[in-house]
Amino acid sequence: MNYIRCGLLVISMMAGVMAMAADAETLATGCDDCHGLNGVSSNSDVPIIAGQTASYINTTLQSYQEWGRPCVKSTYRHGDISRPETTMCKIAEGLVFEEMERLSQYYETQTFVAAPQDFDAAKAVTGGDLHEIHCETCHNMGGTIAGRGPRLAGQWTPYLKVAMQQALTGEHLVPPVMEKRLSDFTAEEIDALLNFYASQQN
Repeated sequence: MNYIRCGLLVISMMAGVMAMAADAETLATGCDDCHGLNGVSSNSDVPIIAGQTASYINTTLQSYQEWGRPCVKSTYRHGDISRPETTMCKIAEGLVFEEMERLSQYYETQTFVAAPQDFDAAKAVTGGDLHEIHCETCHNMGGTIAGRGPRLAGQWTPYLKVAMQQALTGEHLVPPVMEKRLSDFTAEEIDALLNFYASQQN
């Protein structure tokens, strides 16, 4: 009898895990309508979220809920693109804590695919040196590792450029050290950094 009870308990637990996974995939379908299949964006103004850490994605969603990031209107890029424009704040407001956790964990397990984009090789070398000196602590291995900060290498640079500008104006709340670093860079240095991140496409 105990064996039967244990077996039923295991089956029940497995069913619960499978249901949670299905819920995450269902939730992700809505996100993929802008961020691309499995979070790999094909639009330069929409970030690639596949492979970013769960903690970063979760923090970002919470920030949108609290209006800690700009709530810019955007059209849907996939699925029914005739739907009215929406914002990340509106989407995040519709999520409860458990849903944000599931989404965050789901996208962490997806494979990051670098954006195919043009770059200036000479500027990329300069940007690599700047990254090593100023950015490597939080964006490890040339920005290829999603650790203390998000993965930057291979991210869409038009998106990164706007995010940096919004951090400087205070529209996008970032850690003080990040804001200080950005304010110290010249426009040419930021351009070099963006070319460095764009160059990492493997």
